[in-house]
Amino acid sequence: MKPNKKKVRIGLKAIATIITVVSLALILYTLTNSEILKQNFSTQIENYGIPSIFILSLLLDLIPQIISPIIILTAAILAGINIHYAIATTILGSTIGSLVGFVLGKKYMFKAVNLTISKSTTQKLTRLTNKYGKIIVPIAAISPLPYLPILLGAMNFTKQNFIIYGLIPRALSLAVFGYITQII
Repeated sequence: MKPNKKKVRIGLKAIATIITVVSLALILYTLTNSEILKQNFSTQIENYGIPSIFILSLLLDLIPQIISPIIILTAAILAGINIHYAIATTILGSTIGSLVGFVLGKKYMFKAVNLTISKSTTQKLTRLTNKYGKIIVPIAAISPLPYLPILLGAMNFTKQNFIIYGLIPRALSLAVFGYITQII
């Protein structure tokens, strides 16, 4: 192996390790401080309205963590934001955050995966992700748990599959949740 390629591989492994550790730390933080975060989200929405719904929804689907945009939608409804605006803004923020995370995963993380494991293993992971992702991703997308678009990009999930099995179910679940919440 050439020295440059070896240095690149080591650098990418280090970056992937750092991203994994930061992601796990964020997940642990959200697990241990979920009530505080929910209160902060509610305060932000009450103070800043629609723009905060958009930004928070975007960040929750962009940055790997346990809290999903459903929490933002709930806080917006409880804050008295117009239900239609709250749902549309949450869906828009979630969709953009998911797309950015997916593209970042596909562009940068897949390269790291590709350099750290063999080509045959990468092809196998891609095949498995696109086969079983069609079942797992919609379930994660409609649940209140995050579905980690950056990871789907890193595992080379196709863009078409991501839109069909990730974005559309996520948007539908947010809309259904919002309108059901209004009825109840």
